Amino acid sequence: MAEPADPGHRAAEGPPRLVTRALLLRLVTVVGSSASFYLLLPVVPAYAQSVPGRGSDMAGLVTGR
Repeated sequence: MAEPADPGHRAAEGPPRLVTRALLLRLVTVVGSSASFYLLLPVVPAYAQSVPGRGSDMAGLVTGR
């Protein structure tokens, strides 16, 4: 079989990968940080009501409602 004329040429090289390691790592960190925020958000009003000296008015204030 004949060798290609240009030894630096790589035959049958496909398009660049869409999902790289850096992109996958970024996706995991974004999903993890979002999940940790949104899993704790429903608990905040109950925590605010349990603070001594404060009533239910603090529950709405801490969540922005």
